[in-house]
Amino acid sequence: MSYNIAVIGATGVVGSEFLKILETSDISINKLKLFASEKSVGKIINFRNKPFKIRALDLKDIEDADFAIFCAGSSISKQFIPKLKGSDTFCIDLSSAFRMDKDFPLIIPEINGDILKTKPKFIASPNCTTTIMLMAIHKLHKAYNIKKIQASTYQAASGGGKKLMDKLIQDTKNALSDLNTKQPFGFNLYLHESPIDETRYNQEEIKVIKETHKILNNDKIKINATCVRVPVIRAHSISMNVEFEKSFSLDDVYKILYSTENVQIVEDYKNNKFATPNDATGKNEILISRIRKDITNPKALDMWVCGDQILKGASLNALQILESLIAIL
Repeated sequence: MSYNIAVIGATGVVGSEFLKILETSDISINKLKLFASEKSVGKIINFRNKPFKIRALDLKDIEDADFAIFCAGSSISKQFIPKLKGSDTFCIDLSSAFRMDKDFPLIIPEINGDILKTKPKFIASPNCTTTIMLMAIHKLHKAYNIKKIQASTYQAASGGGKKLMDKLIQDTKNALSDLNTKQPFGFNLYLHESPIDETRYNQEEIKVIKETHKILNNDKIKINATCVRVPVIRAHSISMNVEFEKSFSLDDVYKILYSTENVQIVEDYKNNKFATPNDATGKNEILISRIRKDITNPKALDMWVCGDQILKGASLNALQILESLIAIL
C-alpha cells in the first residue's frame, strides 16, 4: 500500500534528517505534505526526485494524512495533536509535549515496540538522551534487573537545534580569533540549559528519570543524572554506572550486548581507543565502550555510550515507529 504522510517541522534539524531517511526507506508514499514555519513557506525540497513545496501549517491538510510526524517542538504539538483525535491520522510526536501522558505510549521499538500491536493513534518518541541510554542497557535490565543508574551525559549542540549548532561554530570562531575572550560555548562546556526545578535538577535530567521509568514500566529503579552541554556538533555521550539486583559475569554481559539490536561494541584496549561522538555521528547504531565491572561494587557495571542524537535519538526512532505501524496495519 501507499500512504499519505505529513511531516510537520520539515525544515528543522530533526525534520530534515527524517526526510533523508524516509527517502531511502521502503515505505511507499502516495502523497507527501511538508509543513514548516512561515519563514520557510514556499521553499522547495526535493524528495525521491520530485519537488515539494513547504506549506503553512493547516489542520485540514494534516487530517488527510495517514501518518503525521511532528518534528516542530512541543508548542506546535500541543496546538494541533489534540485536534486530530477525531481523525484517522496516526500521530508520531518527537517533542516533549505528551511523553508523560498516559494516553501516549512512549516507544523505542527495540524495547517496547510490542505496544504498537494495539495500533495506538498517538505515539510519543522519547528524549534523545533517554533513548541512547536505554538502547545500551535494556537487555541487561531483562537479565539482571536494574536497581540504580548513575549517568553523566555529554550532550552535543544538535540537541538544541540549528540555533545552538550555529552558536557553537560562531563562539569557537570568536574564541580562535581572540584567545583572551571567554566564549560561552567555544572551547567550553556548561550544565544543560533547561529550566531547574525546586529539586535543583533541570528538565533534561528529570526527563531521563521519568521517561526511563515509563519505558521500562518500572518506577522503582533509582536514577540520578547530570546533563552537560559540550562543544560537540552532533552525537551525545553518556558515562554510566548501572547497579543490578542480580550478579553477573562480564562474559555474559558481552554476550547480551552483542545480541542487542542496533548496538555496536567499540573497544580497543590494546591501543586505548574507544567510541567518540565523531564515531557515532551518522550511524544508526548506539556505540558502547569501556565496559567494565565497578571495582567498588560487584553488582555494578560501568560503560561509555555514544549515539547520534538526531538519528536514533530522534528521526530514526520515529521512522522505526512508522515502519512498525505500517507492518501491522
